[in-house]
Amino acid sequence: MAFEDRVKLFVARQTRELVAVLVLAGIICLIAAGYIFLTPTTTVVSEDTNLQTFETDVKTSAVVTGNTTLYERGETLQNRSVYFISATPNVTFQVRTSVPPDQRVKLTQQLTMEIVGNREDQPFYRTNRTLIDRQTTVTDGNATAEATINASALRQRLQEMRTEVGGVGQFQVELDLNVSYESDRYEGTLKDGSPLALSGQAYYLEDGLQADTTRRTPVTKEIQQPPTMLEYGGIGVLGLVLFGLAAVARNVGRDADTERLRTNIIHDRHDEWISRGEFPTESEKQYISILTLEDLVDVAIDSGRRVIFDPDLDAYAVIDGDEIYHYAPDEDDTNVWLDL
Repeated sequence: MAFEDRVKLFVARQTRELVAVLVLAGIICLIAAGYIFLTPTTTVVSEDTNLQTFETDVKTSAVVTGNTTLYERGETLQNRSVYFISATPNVTFQVRTSVPPDQRVKLTQQLTMEIVGNREDQPFYRTNRTLIDRQTTVTDGNATAEATINASALRQRLQEMRTEVGGVGQFQVELDLNVSYESDRYEGTLKDGSPLALSGQAYYLEDGLQADTTRRTPVTKEIQQPPTMLEYGGIGVLGLVLFGLAAVARNVGRDADTERLRTNIIHDRHDEWISRGEFPTESEKQYISILTLEDLVDVAIDSGRRVIFDPDLDAYAVIDGDEIYHYAPDEDDTNVWLDL
């Protein structure tokens, strides 16, 4: 109750200023809501345009020409994890490249085989052989090129080289894929490499040969986003609420009894010194009027007495012998009742 009285007393004392502030804030909110409603926000977004994808890979195939119980003679083996020299001494590498099909693309497809001799990770021998080197202009989105090597002859060559170095170093065969492209907007290169392992009668690519890329051109643009109802509606409602609070503050300031509110606040503050009861109204008593309840409480504290609150009279008193110190918010009514 004391908090409510404090709020009312504050409003009553600052009614004009408080109403002015609330009305001004309400007007600002309504203007802001109108501005937000009439002014859509602009957002910068980025999107990718002219997407073009370029892909290339290498497929393997071999025809069974040797004597073997694993396959039928004349059978074509494709993309196997391992081939055997006794069954398929020749292997074909096919480079396949895919580009955007709706335009002309210049392509250069290269596949090279490199033999490297190493000792303690330091090369002492290197030779290159170009298996595929084809330049073409593609209009349908696809290009292929192929080459065949004799794995049996390659193994024999490696054996001769190992015999010649006497086991001092090791020889490794590497296949390198290199595809260059040039479209209407982009140019670049796709690269990959893989060792070609030859172990006894078996040979195989240790890793797949494959590369791809998607090229794009980012474009930024501004788009307008209309405000949402929550944005301008919320601010508008807040402005109306502020106008309502201004009206409430004006009514509270007009109807508030500031003396009564002060008395209630002081009563609550010094409640431990105040007791409910009645004080005598005999004519022989001397009645002394005190200007404020706070001063009356000081009298009670100084004299070691308590303050008596008579709810019927709505008055407070400190009785000290024949002297009665009293205070009432409405002093005139109290004096009539006491016949003073």
